Amino acid sequence: MRVNLIREEKTRFQFHYFQVAMVLGILIPIFVVVFLQYSLIAERNTLEQEIASIENQLDIYLPLEAEYREYEQVVEELRATPTVPGYNWDRPIEALGYLVPIRGVIDDFRINDNEINVRGITSAAEDLREFINDLEDSPYFYNVVLNTIEKRDAVIFTIIANIEGEGE
Repeated sequence: MRVNLIREEKTRFQFHYFQVAMVLGILIPIFVVVFLQYSLIAERNTLEQEIASIENQLDIYLPLEAEYREYEQVVEELRATPTVPGYNWDRPIEALGYLVPIRGVIDDFRINDNEINVRGITSAAEDLREFINDLEDSPYFYNVVLNTIEKRDAVIFTIIANIEGEGE
């Protein structure tokens, strides 16, 4: 006996819109959820890497910030230190450093008010004379007086000079 199944096969392979819509209605939300989950995981990993990088930078910068705060405190303490009003000691002292005789040594150096006392030794009187002339020519010193001079192996001298203040 032969049975003809062709008609049944044709009806079996009909396109069913409702079934396709059901499958797409299930698959599309699943794909959307999978895509969103993947993008959220990737974003989380990126943020964790950024957080780790920032923590590494903090490990470097926090000690530096503490050191900076210490320096700030030192600077504030120095600014709060009382100074002599209207006078700058740095320039006359620096100028004196350039004027000292090459073959000479300063033993004692004192500053009282606007007066400087210098005691030293030099090997030649010419150097002492140049030193006194340079002090007189300097814009920071005036009334340069050589108080004592002794000659032995070397010339021992004491010089008193007034220091020019900012306001004068």
